[in-house]
Amino acid sequence: MSYVKARFHDTGKILQVDGVWDDDINRNDLIVVSSEKGEEIVKVLGVSKEPSQMKATFLRKAKDEDIKKMEENMEKAESFYTLCKEKIVQHGLDMKLIKVYIPLDANKVFFYYTSDQRVDFRNLVKDLAKVIKKRIEMRQIGVRDAVQMTGWIGACGEVPCCVKFSENFESISLKDIEEQNLPLSPTKFTGPCGRLMCCLAYERDNYIVKNLFPEVGTQLCFKGRTYKLLYVDPPSSKVLLEADGKKEELNMELLLPYGYEKALKHCKSCGFCCRRAYKEDEAFINTQE
Repeated sequence: MSYVKARFHDTGKILQVDGVWDDDINRNDLIVVSSEKGEEIVKVLGVSKEPSQMKATFLRKAKDEDIKKMEENMEKAESFYTLCKEKIVQHGLDMKLIKVYIPLDANKVFFYYTSDQRVDFRNLVKDLAKVIKKRIEMRQIGVRDAVQMTGWIGACGEVPCCVKFSENFESISLKDIEEQNLPLSPTKFTGPCGRLMCCLAYERDNYIVKNLFPEVGTQLCFKGRTYKLLYVDPPSSKVLLEADGKKEELNMELLLPYGYEKALKHCKSCGFCCRRAYKEDEAFINTQE
């Protein structure tokens, strides 16, 4: 089964368009959909075999009057953006306005903002409503969402993955840095949003094979000799061993059991590391002693 994918104009997030056949529309077409925000124009990205969490219902292909209305709403949104920023300063609110969005049907005006804490914006909304004369919805978003909405340039010199193609934000932790044999310097792997780079998640499958090896520093037996495991490097398929003060680099497959590919396939589909769980349980037990 295939699904038509499109991108929201306001958030930059990818959605699944229901109620339309992929033969009816083409990539980069502008279409009108019905979403939880109302009627809005989205841009078609193409067809995918993976469903999306966000969905909207197809209404029609965007007509000239639809596009003209969208452009008018964008102009109004810019003026509301300036107004809102002035009011935020007047009320002394600790919030950063990211974007103002008006859907095609203009039943609501959405204000997207970031803040490190909960904001009491009731008086702000009252002041805005006197001028806007429409329903106002304030939406607090995270810093990763803000980068996705506004765009940026990552450390790689490219547009961040969340802006180009990512549909969901992966949870990234220092464990990913450790597993990928990278230096434990989070600042080196921080994206423009101030969080650890999403692209670290794309390498996880390449390092799952490390779970089939014992922990680094473990003594192991190979060809009748006792070695100390110093390093496992999946990208180069090499392991570094030490015996009697001498280091030896070997092909990783020489130490893996026969049929390890089946176990590796299971690890990739499982998504839960038993060894990591064991270490966490062991650490908990030690704290209770």
